[in-house]
Amino acid sequence: MRPIVLHACAIIAALLSASSVQGQTVSVTGHVIDAATQEPVSAVTVHVRETGERTRTDSAGIFHVALRSTGRYTVSLHHVAFAGVERTIVPSSLPGDTLVVAMQPAIIRGDEVVVQSTRIATEGDNTPYVIDVALSDRLIRQAYVTVADALSEIPGVALVRDGTWETTVSIRGMSRSNIVTMVDNTRIETANDIAGGLSLFNLHDLERVELVKSSGSVLYGSGALGGVVHLITKRASFTEQQRTNAEIAGDVSSVDRGAGEYLALENSSDRYAVRMSGGYRSGGDTRTPEGLLPHSQFHDFSIVGSFALKTAGEQSLVASYQRSQAEDTGIPGGSPIAASAAARYTLARRELFALDYAIPNLSSLISLVTLRASRQEIDRNVEIIQSPTVTVTPHAINTTTNVQGECLFSPSATFLLTAGAEAWERLLDSRRERFLAAKGQIIGDRPAPSSRYFSGGAYVQDEWQVVPDRLTLTSGARYDRIHVSNDETWNPEYVIAGGVKQTAPAGQQILWEGMSVANESWSADAGTRLAIVPSLHATFLVSTAFRSPSLEERYQFLDLGSVVVIGDPHLQPERSVALNAGLHWEGEALRMHADAFLNHLTDLVTTMPGVFEGRAANVNTNIGKARLYGYEFAGELRMSSWSVMKASLAYVRGEDTYHGSNLPQIAPLTGDVSFVGSFRSLGSVSVSCSSSATQNNLAAGELRTSGYAVVDVGVVSIPVEMREASVTVRAGVQNLFNKAYQNHLATLRGAVLCEPGRNFYLSAGFAI
Repeated sequence: MRPIVLHACAIIAALLSASSVQGQTVSVTGHVIDAATQEPVSAVTVHVRETGERTRTDSAGIFHVALRSTGRYTVSLHHVAFAGVERTIVPSSLPGDTLVVAMQPAIIRGDEVVVQSTRIATEGDNTPYVIDVALSDRLIRQAYVTVADALSEIPGVALVRDGTWETTVSIRGMSRSNIVTMVDNTRIETANDIAGGLSLFNLHDLERVELVKSSGSVLYGSGALGGVVHLITKRASFTEQQRTNAEIAGDVSSVDRGAGEYLALENSSDRYAVRMSGGYRSGGDTRTPEGLLPHSQFHDFSIVGSFALKTAGEQSLVASYQRSQAEDTGIPGGSPIAASAAARYTLARRELFALDYAIPNLSSLISLVTLRASRQEIDRNVEIIQSPTVTVTPHAINTTTNVQGECLFSPSATFLLTAGAEAWERLLDSRRERFLAAKGQIIGDRPAPSSRYFSGGAYVQDEWQVVPDRLTLTSGARYDRIHVSNDETWNPEYVIAGGVKQTAPAGQQILWEGMSVANESWSADAGTRLAIVPSLHATFLVSTAFRSPSLEERYQFLDLGSVVVIGDPHLQPERSVALNAGLHWEGEALRMHADAFLNHLTDLVTTMPGVFEGRAANVNTNIGKARLYGYEFAGELRMSSWSVMKASLAYVRGEDTYHGSNLPQIAPLTGDVSFVGSFRSLGSVSVSCSSSATQNNLAAGELRTSGYAVVDVGVVSIPVEMREASVTVRAGVQNLFNKAYQNHLATLRGAVLCEPGRNFYLSAGFAI
């Protein structure tokens, strides 16, 4: 990685010495109004993404920002009582340098969102990609423990649960290794036999989560066959005058006697900005309608900080640090762990250091240059008590280093082009000790050898508005060179008996030979959006994607007491060809989105029954061919100026076409219906019913799960002004009727196979 870092530094130096962009600085005036009443909206937070500037509207709904006349900027507007709005603007094209924005009530789904994760900053309703954006208000609306909990409401996204704290998502039938998860453009790389990669975040620290479904995610390289989940954290931003802000939040929930505290402080000016935050959460064993779920307690804390500095003109440098850590957190589920065992994380830690340098409007052609470098370390230490005399302690350190350069070109108002290069490397150090009290022995081995996964590649993506607001074409391609290597590994690695460590014990043999594998990856997509009539548009997207098997899939050796899981270093890469077709109606009172998709996979990696050292084992294997297909629907009916009815439906079918069987871990047909009412002087109230059909398309070893319906009720107050502070209160009941039900994608072990019961929650947030 060292030569790459040196090259990146040289590029930064060259760009710093570049001449300033042509075009004068102009003051852009914004006027924000209520779409229903045409009255001005005050206290709206306005953020210019490229420059990091942040301001607020005054009592007349007016704001001012200084921008280059020929530059291209993304302006984001947020207010707790209104749906978020984001616009891409060129100041010279604004009438009188004035931007007028009409904001809808918060109960209306906001479509005016500029999405970063398509590689081109584009408005979400003007692209063929299937995208959903969860902004910060949506993430903290209910008593969600993890990011996956909050995202599971999105059509086509299902919650995968190994416990209250250990969760992830399945997107259109694909999960774990087939989804790229990122935080601030850095991959979250860790073992996923037990979910938890998305759990090491405090939801209050997130500005937004962008989710790109297949087939529009291929430009993120290996692993993006199923989609991309991109977590974007709150960062320090610049203000015209010196300003200090604070954010305080407290949360309680009844189902696990949970509690959380959060504090954030920000100090900013026109040249620098600093933000620091910290949070703590804890919960006991989760109550279900069938009793307590043992070993489901959790305790974690987070510390997040960022420092932003204006360097030259609009250019800015942002340094950020993130640390999230869980201790004494139970693991009630996970298929590798025996049902009779007691398991917990003694430590789960994520630590990230990152540098971002942004150069907006380098010239009339180059809208934005972004340079990034990061290092993230994820440690996971587990204690598994298999019996009074046998304890196993797996632990691993995953270190990911990433460098990236990206350039957004805008040769015309109707054509955008992004080109970039990226290199990342994951280092895995995995160890395990087995304590045998009856024999007075400690046996040390490695669940996976010391290994490295390196990927370096380049990509390009374009968006062309052939006929503005009528016909848009997009296309993109990416090439990666992947190199995987591992050290020679012995089993066992050592034995400690009578306090003496033996590095060459009797029966020791080579588990993995030292070797290396190289793969080449080509990924591409092409799509179109056509406005048939102003209110109806159609989309079509086709893509091909590639995934080189992970380190665990190649070298895994899990023996945790229930079953042996063994990898295969000779696994072939997976390949996907995916199609998506959609129809979208955007009327005054009715909005409807419908998508149908097909994902054809070859050499899909899965586990198959086999034998290892004379024992029954699950062996990672390429199964040949498989396909996933289905549909998604989301509709919204505006019943009055203060009420909205929403509905969604999602179905996915997974087939192993090589063996003529069902794919495992596929969610059944799911749906959601909700009513939301807004009362301007009080806030909003929502009643929702989430349901699931019976899953009868079972893979080998899976159990049939019955259908269910669960009702939630929630209220959100308007911000109550208290001198220099405002207070927002959220409260509600999840699983109102204490329904006993099972999520098909839950891999809970033991006698209690039940989701959380009735949960009363209360949250208060203070903004100063």
